[in-house]
Amino acid sequence: MNLRIDILTLQLFLAVIEEQSIAKAAEKKNIATSAVSRRISDLEEILQVELLYRHAKGIEPTPAGFALVEHARVVLGDLSRLETDLTGYRHGTRGHIRLFVNRSAILETLARELSAFLVAHPLVRVDLEESISPDTIQAVAENRADLGIFGGNIRAPELQVFPYREDRLAAVVALDHPLARHRSLRFADLVDHDFVSLEKGSSIDTLCVRAAAELGRPLKVRIRVSGFDALFRLVEARLGVGIAPMEIADGRLGPGHLVAIAIDEPWAQRSLVLGMRNHASLPPAARLLVEHLRMGSERQA
Repeated sequence: MNLRIDILTLQLFLAVIEEQSIAKAAEKKNIATSAVSRRISDLEEILQVELLYRHAKGIEPTPAGFALVEHARVVLGDLSRLETDLTGYRHGTRGHIRLFVNRSAILETLARELSAFLVAHPLVRVDLEESISPDTIQAVAENRADLGIFGGNIRAPELQVFPYREDRLAAVVALDHPLARHRSLRFADLVDHDFVSLEKGSSIDTLCVRAAAELGRPLKVRIRVSGFDALFRLVEARLGVGIAPMEIADGRLGPGHLVAIAIDEPWAQRSLVLGMRNHASLPPAARLLVEHLRMGSERQA
């Protein structure tokens, strides 16, 4: 049997049962009595079963009618919940956000900002992937991510970008390193030393390679790592100089093991940016997150 039962017919049928009258149901739904009667008759014809007992005292459902009442309430309840959910997606109270970010953003400010956002929007789900800046830009451009946070020194001409945060880069060295006694350093003071560097192409690595090239020197990378924890451990093991945001370094330096020294270069005041393909085309939940992060950026400024 190929059933074609529309939502209005189910609503009218339930109204007839609740009012025990076709006329009262028609008045309640602001529709002609004849139209309601015709829909009930058509429904009985489609189902090939009698749904109502009609007698002088009014109308009551047959056993088949009781079964339809039960199913109709389930269907209409599910549709009501569907409408509520989809309205939530439209307004951003529900949603799914794909977010690619660099490590600095996670460790500096993003974790607590995401926590505050998800407390305010508990039905939003965020898939967060940690990635170096060029890969983040590519993921957003290819629509594998809705939003990306990456170093502002990495070009992203195909994306729309907004300022997110600024941080200050520092040189991290072992306490007994020859540079440890300095309060600040120019990059020329660092370039002849071995480096423990982050992944090739990352925002910080790109800045250091560029700075070394401007001095006419290669960057002497002794070892590369994929995160700051490994970087600090290897610097502590005296394998080289590390470069990290001061905020991250200050929170990770153990007493008597490492020291962070400010880098006295204009590029060491680094910007992080929030990138997307087009703000207007973002899902509502993603637009709410952009607004949340930009408000945090304005408070920092």
